[in-house]
Amino acid sequence: MNCPKCGRPLKEGMLYCEHCGGEVNLVSEFDAQVEESIAAGMQTVLDDGFEHKDPEEDVSEQISAAPSHKRIVVWLTVGLMVVVLIALSVWAVLYIRHRDWYDSAEEQMISARDYTEEEEYDSAEECYLRAMELEPDNVLYLLELADFYVIVGREDEALQIYRSVILSETASSEEKLSACQGVVDYYSADCDYRSIAQFLEELDNEELQAAFSDYLAEPVTFSQPEGIFTDEIALKLTADESGSIYYTLDGSTPDESSELYTTPLYLEEGTTVVSAVYINLYGVKSTVTKATYIVDTATPYQPEIFVYSGSYTYPLEITAEAEEGCSIYYTIDGGVPNASSSLYYEGLFASEGTHTYRFVAVSEAGLVSDVITRTFTVNLSAEAYSSSQAWNLLVSAQMEVGVISDSVGTVEGHPEYVYIYQYLFPISIEGSSEYYYLFAEVNRETAETSVGTYVQHRTGMFYGVGSATGQVVRIILSNGKYSISG
Repeated sequence: MNCPKCGRPLKEGMLYCEHCGGEVNLVSEFDAQVEESIAAGMQTVLDDGFEHKDPEEDVSEQISAAPSHKRIVVWLTVGLMVVVLIALSVWAVLYIRHRDWYDSAEEQMISARDYTEEEEYDSAEECYLRAMELEPDNVLYLLELADFYVIVGREDEALQIYRSVILSETASSEEKLSACQGVVDYYSADCDYRSIAQFLEELDNEELQAAFSDYLAEPVTFSQPEGIFTDEIALKLTADESGSIYYTLDGSTPDESSELYTTPLYLEEGTTVVSAVYINLYGVKSTVTKATYIVDTATPYQPEIFVYSGSYTYPLEITAEAEEGCSIYYTIDGGVPNASSSLYYEGLFASEGTHTYRFVAVSEAGLVSDVITRTFTVNLSAEAYSSSQAWNLLVSAQMEVGVISDSVGTVEGHPEYVYIYQYLFPISIEGSSEYYYLFAEVNRETAETSVGTYVQHRTGMFYGVGSATGQVVRIILSNGKYSISG
């Protein structure tokens, strides 16, 4: 079929020529064909329906003769057939046009837009849904349907479509951006910027979050992590420059009525809890950033040692105390103590022999006091057992009860294990005047990685040997106190 205006070939079902824009009159072409059919049919009817006269019959008699009843019936029949054929032709044309329109997603979308402009929303929705039925993967049609739902006040359905496009694996970046824009436009119409920010925060899509970052409110960042400092610090708060930062220094939650941040915060001696919030140009608040800073510039006092240098014939327990917030560290024979040295604990006994202890107090900020020194000489009386003698007594007792099979510590029945008894320090037992040497049981196991190597760990068992009696007992440590088991 060719265009009646420019003569170029037309595609099937086209209503307008894609070359010249001229209207295609399908009825006219169809009527031309029908006209020939009608003419042929009428001729046949005429030939069959009229009575054949002999040519020699008197012409005057034919003219004067009145039309018969049969002829009237024939003419009525022919007229009715013509009307029926024309009606059928028109119906066929309309049917074809309707069929082509109903089966065309593009035509359905055009009609949907027209119906929307005329506010015939039910008909518009039918056309939108028919178009989606014909092309279910057409994301552009889906987005237009969502826009239509916004127009008619069915926002929940629109937002559902927008979200499905954003989460779709087949939608392009541009289509997802359009869907996100649809959500932003919907909430922006009501100035509901908090909902926009919440929607964007829930998205697992950095590209979309970057495209609409103006609506987001990222938390404030601090230039220093919280902690303890020995010098005053200048704390800088940073966030997006388009908004404002508000802060408090007492741990309370900041808002628009709090202090506006303009310059770095100088934190001096003491403890300061800094809380800050960022509010963007749309009034959306970030989550609150909070940190605690302790500035301690004061050097702590020396710890107080309650025993004095001298010689002792009994196990000497060293008692000491530091000011609040400080810990005590010590070294033996030489080194200057600091926070990396041995930590003093209650129940520390001086080692046998002559040793010089040096103590310091260390504050939470890491400041170290002056050193205090004590020298102790511990020589137990001849009646008392030494720590080495106590070790021999413990090993012998374990062999007697069958825990180990020899002095090396081989575990009875398990030659791959060796129990070692490690001397710790002397302890006192509440209610007893005797001191006990404390030993920890250590399991040394041959390693499977290579020959000649082993791993060891404590078994959790502790033993004590009386310094005066040599009695071997099980020791239990509970709440910082030692007691004899059983």
